[in-house]
Amino acid sequence: MKKLLLFATICIIAGANLFAQDCPMYYPDVVNARLEYKQYDKKDKLTGSSVQQITDIQKTGNGTTMKVSVESFDDKGKSVGKADLSARCENGVYYIDMKNLMGQQSLEAYKDMEMKVEGGNLEMPSSMKAGDALKDGNMKISFSSGGMSIMNMTFTVTNRKVDAVESITTPAGTFECYKISYDIATKMMVNVKTKGVEWYAKDVGLVKSETYSTDGKLLGYNVLTSIKK
Repeated sequence: MKKLLLFATICIIAGANLFAQDCPMYYPDVVNARLEYKQYDKKDKLTGSSVQQITDIQKTGNGTTMKVSVESFDDKGKSVGKADLSARCENGVYYIDMKNLMGQQSLEAYKDMEMKVEGGNLEMPSSMKAGDALKDGNMKISFSSGGMSIMNMTFTVTNRKVDAVESITTPAGTFECYKISYDIATKMMVNVKTKGVEWYAKDVGLVKSETYSTDGKLLGYNVLTSIKK
């Protein structure tokens, strides 16, 4: 009986470890790993840059949770804002923090307000392949000060799909990526609709992203320029 219980316990532990390994992370699995990005407009003019750094990693039998600090800079290298983001993979699904869609400068502008977030995750399952449709995402952020409502901001991401699995080369290296496209609607004072394309590599994260107008014209892009572990 004791041997049977020991065998069962070993199987449970081994199964949990195997399951956790099947849970992909789209960030380096190293505390203090540093990702540097540069942003450009449609004419390839530098508009800004950002740095993301892994500050904490917690692992369980179901997956992994990370905390990420982000600092953004203008085209002259001056800091324009800081923010904290989260990333996690749980039960075989990776969740993207939709606060990335706001931009860190916007988050910094509202840092002295009370912020309530509803929703706010986009899913990427471990078994993705070209042609797959992905779940839509919604996020609503309510800003208030002293108990008084100031404004609301909503983001709706639809028509997400895996267009391809392809190799992407940037100044940081060459990466095997999932190419994911989507439509996004932002509502605050006015409604703004754009289209996006992103390239994600496992154990690295976002390698490149492009933003387009609804009629398909390039508005700008973001590219990974350096990765340090």
